[in-house]
Amino acid sequence: PSPTLVRQLVTDALVNHFVTSPVIGWLLFPIAVWLGTPPAASALPSMSQQFLLFCAAHSFNDWLFYWSHRLFHHKSLYKTFHKQHHAFRGSVGAAAEFAHPVEVVVANQIPTVGFLLGVGAHPLVQAAWLTLRLTQTYEVHSGYDFTDSWLCKVGMLSGGCSFHDHHHTANMGNFGAEHMDWLFGTMDHYCRAGSEEGYRRDRGTLLDEPEAAAAAAAGKKAKAG
Repeated sequence: PSPTLVRQLVTDALVNHFVTSPVIGWLLFPIAVWLGTPPAASALPSMSQQFLLFCAAHSFNDWLFYWSHRLFHHKSLYKTFHKQHHAFRGSVGAAAEFAHPVEVVVANQIPTVGFLLGVGAHPLVQAAWLTLRLTQTYEVHSGYDFTDSWLCKVGMLSGGCSFHDHHHTANMGNFGAEHMDWLFGTMDHYCRAGSEEGYRRDRGTLLDEPEAAAAAAAGKKAKAG
């Protein structure tokens, strides 16, 4: 990414984390209490209950993120709301949250916190879930594929970078979790390109496409002149 885009990202992140997020948290607190969220010092739910909560939160997030993200790719919404996020074709971790405020709320915050907040889950369960989701989204936007690392093999990382990075470079399909794109037929371009192995091999070519197109156009212009 260009230095200008990085500066824009840093400014946006500082405002979001130190101004917008604290205000949203303050506004959400009475709603969380009303929905039944217990005090943080209260006893944690059993391990089986925590497991079920995490499974339900995963499913809720996968469905809402996939469909909201796919909706923002509709031509009537993309330019206004989602194009900002795709300014990073070669993505970096911090760019995970670089998005229009409407997209941040609809496609990021509601799918992530909506279920556990809605059922009044224990604050520490909500915090653990949020940590998991942020780690995952930072990883898949990082540009580094950790699939073969020991961290991925023991379950500490998801190894899903190639899948989502393809979405940024090719901007075709791969809207959410792999099983969602498989289920609704939006990972065909990724599969035809060789899936993870093919993407690792050809990523540089995809990233260079705009530069190659510009060079070709300049060559044609010079030849015509």
